[in-house]
Amino acid sequence: VIPDLMLRIEEGEFVLYLNDEEIPVLGINEYYKEILAEGDSESRKFVSSQVKDARWFIQSIEQRNSSLMKIAQMIVEFQRDFFIKGPKYLVPLTLKDVAAEVSVHETTVSRISNAKYIQTEWGIYPLKHFFSNSISGSGSTGSRFSKEGVKERVREILENNDTGKKLSDQKISDML
Repeated sequence: VIPDLMLRIEEGEFVLYLNDEEIPVLGINEYYKEILAEGDSESRKFVSSQVKDARWFIQSIEQRNSSLMKIAQMIVEFQRDFFIKGPKYLVPLTLKDVAAEVSVHETTVSRISNAKYIQTEWGIYPLKHFFSNSISGSGSTGSRFSKEGVKERVREILENNDTGKKLSDQKISDML
């Protein structure tokens, strides 16, 4: 997988980059600009139409990249602890949460984050990974934890079990 985005921590701050090494540089060939300036009327008309379409396409790609960056920045803000401390600190996050912050529809967030990946200190993750359902905690506080964060904590408990005995579901629940 080639990540679309890269997140680094530089001087204590998150810095998000678009991986533009894999994105070709788009522009209008100078030859067509010459035709627009010096060509016959039929050529200018045809080239003008094609250049207009090309500029629209380039602008659409730039808009897509801009939206991707805004959505990724919101994910980084919401999942700050994950990016600093690791996978077990993933918090519940919905498409609706991000959509509200970026002022777009949930389907836009879904479409833009689909099949997009981010390189982090903890590895490469699909952007969809950061949208996680919540699990209500027990007790009066009613704390909310992400499903993925709880899975990571259970994985840690099982890996750190050095008693030689299998842990019951109840024992794991108590330890959580």
